Amino acid sequence: MFDIGFWELAIIAIIALIVIGPERLPKFAHDAGRFVNKIRRFINNAKNELEKELEFEQVDDLQKDINRIDDLMKQAPDRIILGQPDDDKDNEAEK
Repeated sequence: MFDIGFWELAIIAIIALIVIGPERLPKFAHDAGRFVNKIRRFINNAKNELEKELEFEQVDDLQKDINRIDDLMKQAPDRIILGQPDDDKDNEAEK
């Protein structure tokens, strides 16, 4: 995700040591770790919720498609299934 090398981490640690101080640095690191962990959990929860919503939408779309196919099957003439000729073919043969 982020491309942070050794030297970048070393510079960040030195700056944090200077700004925060050696007494408060362990508590700050602990709090920063907890904050990052909370953010990761939030992102994972949001991702899982979005995946669930997409699955529900896909199920709804599938149900709509099944209903549409069912309606088409109800509208389809039975004579095609039974092997009877179509009216359009009969009209063309008479002309």
